[in-house]
Amino acid sequence: MTTCLCCGGETKKSGRFQNKNRIVQRFCCKRCNKTFSESQPLDGLTIEHGKVVQIVKLLVEGVGVRACARLVDCDPHTVLKVLETVGEKCEQLHDRLVCNIRTESLQIDEIWARVAISQKRAIPTEELRGDFYTYLAIAANEKFIVSYQTAKRNYWNTDSFIEDVAKRLAGRTQITTDSFRPYQSVIRRHLSERADFATMQKIYAIPLNTKGEYGRRYGPPECTGIRIRRQIGNPQRDKISTSFIERANLSVRHFNKRFARLGLGWSRTLDNHKHAISLFVAAHNFCKVHSSLGKTPAHAVWLTTEPWTIERLIDEATK
Repeated sequence: MTTCLCCGGETKKSGRFQNKNRIVQRFCCKRCNKTFSESQPLDGLTIEHGKVVQIVKLLVEGVGVRACARLVDCDPHTVLKVLETVGEKCEQLHDRLVCNIRTESLQIDEIWARVAISQKRAIPTEELRGDFYTYLAIAANEKFIVSYQTAKRNYWNTDSFIEDVAKRLAGRTQITTDSFRPYQSVIRRHLSERADFATMQKIYAIPLNTKGEYGRRYGPPECTGIRIRRQIGNPQRDKISTSFIERANLSVRHFNKRFARLGLGWSRTLDNHKHAISLFVAAHNFCKVHSSLGKTPAHAVWLTTEPWTIERLIDEATK
């Protein structure tokens, strides 16, 4: 039963009205006689719900903010407001639904992006601008993103990320990461009793026949070998791989304009960057059917029974 926002007393229905999004119920307090409206799922959005859905569909397909505003015929700040509101709801949805995930193999990696300015121009004490990394943990067989976090790439943020991964997993799993040193200690701290852990380091050749900055920046180095090290337990050799998480990184860059290199679509604020990641992860897990699975990753880990539409994703996120 709805209680009064002023005195906490019992209320009764007192009419309703139609706004651009939905029918809103009004209530009247029997004790203090104050009237108020019920809380709305998408607080702060004053545009039609159909446009909200259209904006979210464009954003999860990799359309930039300004291009999205032109296509939907609205202001870019409205697109950012939709991103902020729906992104926060998707983050809450992930926290609420993603738990007790069982998977045989988990792969972890980070993907770089810049926020506002490049790191070389940032003040050393600046924490909200510069280079940021998005940590991703993906179930290799189910293609499900179990956990994600956007932060500076250091020991403390790696520790908090692995702690979140440990809370969402159930049972024993095999974990593969790259050779980033903090992984070795923090995985021992949080998952040593229920993980078989190995690291895979790729060895690249130094290009000898390239000249100038073009060759260094754009010429992909040749991978000449890998170095595998077993860290915890007894990981199976055929499951030690980072191929699936590297493919997930490609999907992040393809379906998120903010991660595109050498363009103008980089994030201006860290909050919007995090909201975009939350929206991408929710759409990836619950809405997009993976070609190798024939179903969504959420269906593969038994969180859902069918693919969700963007409309349903917004409805579930705003419950």
